[in-house]
Amino acid sequence: MEMTKIDLKYIILGPLFLLAGISFGQIDYEAISKAERPISPSYRISEKPAIIDTVIPIPNISYPLLSRNMRTEISIDQIDPAKIKIVEKLDKLYPGYLRLGLGNYINPLGEFYYNSLRNRRMSYGVHLNHNSSFGNIKGYAPSTFDNSSAKLFGEFFTKEFRIESEINYLNNGYHFYGIQDTTENQDLISKDSLRTRVQGIGYNVRFSNFARKDSATLLYTVKTDFDHFHEFDPLERNMNAKNSNFGIGTEMAYQLKNNIYAGELDIRYNKYKFANDNPNVLISDWHDDDNTIVHLKPSITSYGKKWKVLVGVDLNFDFNPEPTFVAVPLLEGMYSLFKDMFIPYAGIGGGLTQNTFRSLNRTNEFIVSELDLKNTKELKFYGGIKGTLSKKLSFNLQVHSTTFTNMALFVNDTVWSDLYKFDVVYDKVTALGVNASVSYQAAEKLKIDAIVAYNNYTTQVETHAWNLPEIDIKLRGSYNLYDKIYVKSDLTLLGGRKSPEGLFSTEVSDEEFDLGFVADANLSAEYRYNKRVSIFVQLNNLAAQKYFRWNRYRTQGFQILGGATFSF
Repeated sequence: MEMTKIDLKYIILGPLFLLAGISFGQIDYEAISKAERPISPSYRISEKPAIIDTVIPIPNISYPLLSRNMRTEISIDQIDPAKIKIVEKLDKLYPGYLRLGLGNYINPLGEFYYNSLRNRRMSYGVHLNHNSSFGNIKGYAPSTFDNSSAKLFGEFFTKEFRIESEINYLNNGYHFYGIQDTTENQDLISKDSLRTRVQGIGYNVRFSNFARKDSATLLYTVKTDFDHFHEFDPLERNMNAKNSNFGIGTEMAYQLKNNIYAGELDIRYNKYKFANDNPNVLISDWHDDDNTIVHLKPSITSYGKKWKVLVGVDLNFDFNPEPTFVAVPLLEGMYSLFKDMFIPYAGIGGGLTQNTFRSLNRTNEFIVSELDLKNTKELKFYGGIKGTLSKKLSFNLQVHSTTFTNMALFVNDTVWSDLYKFDVVYDKVTALGVNASVSYQAAEKLKIDAIVAYNNYTTQVETHAWNLPEIDIKLRGSYNLYDKIYVKSDLTLLGGRKSPEGLFSTEVSDEEFDLGFVADANLSAEYRYNKRVSIFVQLNNLAAQKYFRWNRYRTQGFQILGGATFSF
């Protein structure tokens, strides 16, 4: 085997070139050498080619059907019902209403209403009323009377303000019939000097704003009213009394968190005149009296979740011929127990009431025309508990001690009449009493009220608190049967009233001061043929008790009144 020969220069220069290629780049070179390369020998395949005819069987693969029962459930989701606002068609309103009736004492009755229909900006109407009697009470002087009244009213609204107004009128004719029909009294009765008539006209206006829900707003009301009341002199001797009363004031309230700051300020002026410049009347009996009251009532009311407290004072500057200052503290607190089931409360209250010829005449229309007017101060301490035992039943129980200074009482007169008129006397009266009431109402079907009051009166000068009942019980109820038949009933029980008759009797006894017990029951029923026509019947004084309303003034006996109503 021949060894490969390599030139020496290549051996020496090869590494140098390799180093240079690494440093400067790649250099191609060719190396030639001698070597032996052996070739393996070939051999022949001895096997002959043949065709393999073999069938490979295909396996029969089966897939069995598996029977598996799966439990299925049907789930139905609750779908909330769609809310559709259905506005019921409003009932048709009729602007006019007429009520006519006639009773057994020949007493016609008439009542008329006319109101505006639905309106967002205003409401107005008129109300007329008449009641009279041409029947007399047996054994007494003529007792016929007529009583008519009228009101024109309206309310007007804007987005921020409300205006309320009313004009009223009164005309009442009656007799001083507290004289027994005897031979000695025939001359007095025949002269018809017992007849009298009073008339009144007035107005009142209120202007107020509305509260905004999301803002603290000062609520205020500005109000004014006027009333003129006088009587006609049947003998034209200029002895009729006249009374004019005017008032102006404001009410304000502001709520800050849980406190309400409120205040009232008003001025009331009263003018009373009698027999001015009448030479037939003594100058000492003339009256041209002025009375002004400035009233201020600030208060603060605080609320909690279960309690309420009111603190204030009622201030009155009474400018009579002898100016006086009357201050009455106002304090009331209450607390709710068991979700308003029981609410105990206690407080101090009262104020000053301005007596006028009209207010006294409407309390007892048989008073004389010549009066000394004094204002009545009231101071009351009270406490009790009230609440709602259920949605249908509520109650109130209260005990109190009330003192009236210059309380007006009525005593038979001997100066201007022979005991058939009443004079007004003033006294300090203290009343210790208990008041209780229970109310039951089942929707609009059944309503029942029971009110019981007991007062023990103590007077300073007078023998008794004349004509004031010690026991006063009232029961009232109404029932609605299928909106077709309406039944109402009431019962009044009065006891312990004292009569001034004993002051004029030579034989002074307890019986002379007893005005008698009163049991007055009334019942009425109305059948509504439709929404426009109905008929009614009213039964008064079912016990036919001719009790004394005032000393010497008996009332009518059993009365029945029937009639019909019409809407148009």
